[in-house]
Formats: sequence, structure tokens, C-alpha cells
Amino acid sequence: MRGLVAVVGVFAFAAAACSSDDDDSGGSDSTEVESTESASTESASTEPASSEPDSTEPASTEGTTPEPASTDPAPTGPVPASGQGIDEESVLIGVSIDKSGPFGPVSAELEAALLARFEVANAAGGVNGRQVETIILDDKADPTQALENFRQLWERDKVFAIYTLGQNAPLEYIQQNEIPTFTFAGPIESFASAFPTILPLGSLTPAWTAQTAYSVVEYGGLAPKTVAVLYDPINEPLNEFVEDYWKQLGAEEVLFDPPPADCSALVLKYQDADVDYWEWQSIAFLGCLAAESTIGWEPSMGQGGPIASQIAIARLVPDQMVGVVAGSPNRLADGRPTFDEPTEAHQAYMDGMEEFAPEIFADEAALNGTVPMLIWVGGSFIVDAIEGAAESGEISQQSALDWAWNIEDWDTGIAGVIHSAAPDCKTGNDATIWGNWIVNPDPGGDLIMEPFTPDLIDNEWLGVEPCYLTTFADELTG
Repeated sequence: MRGLVAVVGVFAFAAAACSSDDDDSGGSDSTEVESTESASTESASTEPASSEPDSTEPASTEGTTPEPASTDPAPTGPVPASGQGIDEESVLIGVSIDKSGPFGPVSAELEAALLARFEVANAAGGVNGRQVETIILDDKADPTQALENFRQLWERDKVFAIYTLGQNAPLEYIQQNEIPTFTFAGPIESFASAFPTILPLGSLTPAWTAQTAYSVVEYGGLAPKTVAVLYDPINEPLNEFVEDYWKQLGAEEVLFDPPPADCSALVLKYQDADVDYWEWQSIAFLGCLAAESTIGWEPSMGQGGPIASQIAIARLVPDQMVGVVAGSPNRLADGRPTFDEPTEAHQAYMDGMEEFAPEIFADEAALNGTVPMLIWVGGSFIVDAIEGAAESGEISQQSALDWAWNIEDWDTGIAGVIHSAAPDCKTGNDATIWGNWIVNPDPGGDLIMEPFTPDLIDNEWLGVEPCYLTTFADELTG
């Protein structure tokens, strides 16, 4: 299986959307390296997280007030470094994302948030005294181009590590070269123990839609008996998991369909079946919204999911998105729904975006968006990995991986806790908030997500074991 099984297929969801422009503010130095490449110097946080090892039973912290990642002082002065992509003055991070294909508009927010996070760290003196520099390549949502990008970044540009959306990550090449690779999400294989150097920082679509289902029943007051699921074919092996969680929540029938060429027939089928709720896992929902409008029917109890949660997509059809179930793998920028006001971590995010990504900061819906906030968290993880590596006395690819493999309950206070990144237990950020798209009265006419869950929701309610994502990946990939 290859493709977006996770956030990108979920919260990154992009295809033809339009939100914020690429950020080129602050002190970043962005230049064209070649037709698909730009280099820039940016920043990240300098607070190492806990490094206590626990590769099999990471403890849940949901339902408690999250503690930000450790702020213990980093080692005084730069420590020695070995391996490629790092010297006494800088550390070079490669980035391969879809800048010109269907995910381009969402990638603009991704790039702006990641560079802003790195710029904050650079302005504070760098990561272990080193400035973070980036080389950003366009994979055009093409797996072949993604492989070429990874080859260029690793073999020619000699980067220290690579960040990618994940859906087109060349898994075998990464494994063969033991490249530290941080993914926004990724295909299900990225959670497998067979790829220890791939570190997914998000989750899988069906894992997040389980949280959607629980939230609309537990907090939204719904009790659907007939549920439809518009699934992405790459998620089909997890349809049994999807049916199981809906049945646990009281559904009597769960109908599965892949994206159709014309959604009109599917809408009529669900109308005849008296579908109460429609779970969307595919960007094809946009065509189904149009069919619903033409036919004059929609599920009585609502519809939505992670794929419908990105503001850039919602703005394509704003009138039809009002009331749609949407969510985020982060708390909102102002701290809601967990906190009544921004925490220190949320304020740091807003301050950093205001200074280094002003276009996003000025756009309330984008500032609260799933992509910028989760990317900010990802940038923090990369920085903490380098700072954590420094605690070993020498920064290298191996020491950065060792730090990541031994984290326990790494938490920025913004997103869900990453309980573990050990090869046999990659938990990712498997928690979300849920609500509905509503019309934002200020400015009038725009959309904003209004949460109805009281906090981040994980899948503890399902009784899954802590390392279930890696278990899924290992079972499905052999």
C-alpha cells in the first residue's frame, strides 16, 4: 500500500484548495536551487523533551492537563557533531513536499509554519548553537519524483534529516540509507517496525475517524443506525476496524464505498438506504456534496471527517460546508477547547506565526488550521531531536534517532501526546478535537471550526493497546 493513509489523506487533505500563501517573511533566506528546489534558513524550538525509554507501554495522558515538552537547559555551547548535514555553525534539513500538485495550497501553509518554527529557534541562537537551514523540493505528488528528491537531498545535498508529508515517501530507499525521516503522517507502512528511521508525527485516517465517530455520538448527541463510509482504497484493509468501531457505538449497518466516478448514484443509494451519517475518508466528498445539492438530500444526522477539516478545502464550497463535522489533531490556537485562554505553548505559536508567517497569523481560520499547528509541532520535534542528540555528547543521525526512539510522552501542550516513537511502538499524535464548520461572524461570511468536544479525544474508548498503529502496520505489511 502506498499513499495517504494518514494525515495527508486526512488532516492535510489537500487537492485543489486555496488558503495562505508561502511565508517568505522574517530573516529566512529562500533561493531557487533548481526548478523544484528552494533553500532557506529557518528555526525551531530549543526545548528537549523527556527521553525516558518506553517502547511498549507508553502511558496515556489524555484527560489531564498537558505539560509542555521539557524545558531543561540544553548543553552549554555546541557539542561535537558527526555525519552529514551538520557542522559547527548549521544543521541542514531537507524537505520534500507537493508544492505544485494537488496538495500545493495546503503545502504552502505547511512550508510557512515549518519555516516559522525554525526561524524562531534561529532567532534565539539556533539549535545547540547551530542555525537551521532547509532545502525544499517539490515532489509534485509523484512517487517517482519523491524518490528523486530523497536521492538528491541525501546523496547530493547531504542533509542531516528529511521532513515530508509522507504519502509518497520512498520507504525502501529510506530504510536502505537509514535516513532520519520525519513525516506529517504517511502511508500505513511508515508506522511499521520494518522502517525504524521513519518517525510519523501524525496518525492514520481510520484511527482519527474512530475519534470522529466517538465524538459525534458521545458529545454530538447523535445515534446513527445506518452509517456510510466513503473510503480511500488505500485504507480498505482497515475497513473491518472502521465497521467495528461504528458497531460498538450502536450502528446496525455500515456501508462502504470507494470514490465513484459520479457520486449521484451513490447519493441516491444512500437516500434509499436511509443513511443517517456519512463518514468521509476521501477528497471525493467534494463531488458528493455537489450531488447532494443537485438531488436535494443529505444524511439526517450529518457528515464529515478529517478530510473535510482543512480550511483551504472548506473554502472551496463554503455554503455547503456549514454544519459539516470537522476537527483537528491540535487544540485551537487560543487553547480551546481544553483551556479558556492561550497557554504558554499556544502563545509561543501565535507569536512565532505573527513574526515569521504574518499571512497565516492574520487569517484566523488558517491560524487555527490543522496543518500549520501540526507542522509547528513537527518542527519542534525535529529541534528537540537535535537538542536531545546533543545531550549524548555528540550530534549525529544515530544519536538523534536514539533520542526519538527513547522518548516517553513527548508533549508540546498544543497537540496530542506522542507517547512513543520506538520502532516497535510508533504512536504518532493519535488524538483529535471535533466540532462543526460554522460561519465566522468576524469577518462575516468566512468559516471557522467550533469544537464540541471538551478536549483532545484518543482511542482509549476502543480498548486498543498503546502500540496498535504499529501492530496494524506490521500485520498489514507483513
